Amino acid sequence: MDILIVDDDPITRLALCAAVEDWGFTPVLANCGEEALTILGEDNPPHLLVIDWSMPGMTGPELCTTLRSRDDGQFFYILMLTGKEGNDAIIEAMESGADDFLSKPFDHRVLKVRLAAGSRIVRLEQTLNQLASRDALTQCWNRRMIDELLNASIAEAQRKQSPLSIMVLDIDHFKQVNDNYGHAVGDTALKHMVNILNNNLREYDQVGRYGGEEFIVILPSTDKDSAWGVAERIRSSLQYHPAHIDSERDIPMTVSIGLAQLNHYGQDSRHSLFERADKALYEAKQAGRNRVVYRSS
Repeated sequence: MDILIVDDDPITRLALCAAVEDWGFTPVLANCGEEALTILGEDNPPHLLVIDWSMPGMTGPELCTTLRSRDDGQFFYILMLTGKEGNDAIIEAMESGADDFLSKPFDHRVLKVRLAAGSRIVRLEQTLNQLASRDALTQCWNRRMIDELLNASIAEAQRKQSPLSIMVLDIDHFKQVNDNYGHAVGDTALKHMVNILNNNLREYDQVGRYGGEEFIVILPSTDKDSAWGVAERIRSSLQYHPAHIDSERDIPMTVSIGLAQLNHYGQDSRHSLFERADKALYEAKQAGRNRVVYRSS
């Protein structure tokens, strides 16, 4: 686990760096609060922080207050180090947003167990976040999370004026799979669908289960022609790779796909973009299923 050490004293930083490395952490160093904020604003920032109280510019409590006032949903466990002692210092540190407090000079054994406790809390928070944002069966994003990701993707595409496409997919005749083979086989079919998607998408494409047998895929930096190629690859891959149930059963599957591309010239939103893709999906199913349809309006 990464750990961010924020201290303006180079000797203290190096000593803490050596100690946490011995304890199995990967140290990330910052010499002031401002540098720490830059690091914590990047992708995949450390979530376990050791912050010194007294620093030039932004102090440790001020850094804590700034982090706790953010509304980006990031969780940070913060351990404050200081030469201050007494209940007043502890209260001030905790009120600013620190989770733990350690006075200098400190016993490294105490710091080690405090960080171990902090790392357990970070992992628990990550596990809870995973449970809250993932579909329990397929482990792709759930509806709430994929809606949030789509909103963020639209905002980024509009800011950069870059293309963005989405696919709405529905497994054809899925009810018959449940009726003929049972829900356990239906669950296997859903997981097979997600495996097909993951095998045909880029690392930064996003897959979400929208409900039942319906899925949505977000394709950043992808125009309609490229999205069509991806959709056709997925459709073909599923058609020619049935879901393997056991040594005696393979379940053939097909999928209908609706496509839409973000319109930069209007006031496109998550709702309007999804609505076009959903209408395209409906047209694909009306036209006989196992096909891709694009809708521009």
